[in-house]
Amino acid sequence: MNLVEDLRDERISHLDLSGSVQVSGDPAVAEVLAAMREARASAALIVGDEGRLEGIFTERDVLLKVADAPARLNVPVRELMTPDPQTVSPDDTAGHALHFMRAGHYRNVPVLDADGRVVGNLSQHGIIRFLTDHFPREVYNLPPDPELIPRTREGA
Repeated sequence: MNLVEDLRDERISHLDLSGSVQVSGDPAVAEVLAAMREARASAALIVGDEGRLEGIFTERDVLLKVADAPARLNVPVRELMTPDPQTVSPDDTAGHALHFMRAGHYRNVPVLDADGRVVGNLSQHGIIRFLTDHFPREVYNLPPDPELIPRTREGA
């Protein structure tokens, strides 16, 4: 298959949905950041009863809402999260997700099942991994800077 067909046919459920941590309760921002750091995650999905999504807190939120006001590290994450974020379904296609993320300028999109429970998080890294799987030779064999390839032999 080619990339266009795969974007049309591949379901989000088959992509890497591990780019987040799930947080429940009402922890402080500092606790959420520690969990994100430990899991090397770019987002925290804030869930309520029965695993239903209530909001998302991302690296972008840290930069825009916390970095210039360190006192906000002690406030509950619910005060700084994005409530009721846009979501996708595991049955949506990879092409739909790519278009959705590009149009909304999203780096992280929660994935919810038909009952509204969190399945995972589709991050920009998950999309990049999907795309690089289709071009392994081209991606992995590129020199760091293609313009720096020596044009003449070096040495004696």
